Amino acid sequence: MRRWGWLSAVALLGTVAGCTPGEQAPPTAAPTTQTASAEHSTTESAVPSITRNVPPEQRKRLADLPVDQLCGLVDQEELSALAFPVESGVAREVGFDPPVRGCTFQARSGARSVVIGAQPEGFAKLGRDEVDLGTVRGTRTMHANDCTVFAGVAGATLQVAVTASDVGTDQCEKAQHIAQYVLAAVVV
Repeated sequence: MRRWGWLSAVALLGTVAGCTPGEQAPPTAAPTTQTASAEHSTTESAVPSITRNVPPEQRKRLADLPVDQLCGLVDQEELSALAFPVESGVAREVGFDPPVRGCTFQARSGARSVVIGAQPEGFAKLGRDEVDLGTVRGTRTMHANDCTVFAGVAGATLQVAVTASDVGTDQCEKAQHIAQYVLAAVVV
């Protein structure tokens, strides 16, 4: 019964992120030669444009963070540079037993957003494609309106969703970059 509560919370956090079910795009194949191809392997590590070094003693346990501190895991200006210009984050809890905690950053223009969420431990395999996030491996899944990256950390699962009216590999790269940025600030 508790698992149904978690699955409901996952669906609810997806609703907060603006997700709607859709078909998953097929994974892209890795280029066989070094060419000017725009394709990337789904297991390839995306290098974020902003790197972050947080000393281990200053990293926070995602599982222990109250909802009002989730928005503080990212700097609004740096998040804007990693994704698109965003407004201040709005923290919220959805679901129950346990509630899913998240922070939504709406785009300054257009119908886009970034959601940073804390799922229960063990949800890192919710995505369909494996991704390399530098310090950890994660998974990602793409729907019609969002690309979500999941990463297992100490006692929790980091969830980063980038929503837009049309989602493609660009939003997935943004979600990976943001996940890497956040992972530098949490205990993995």
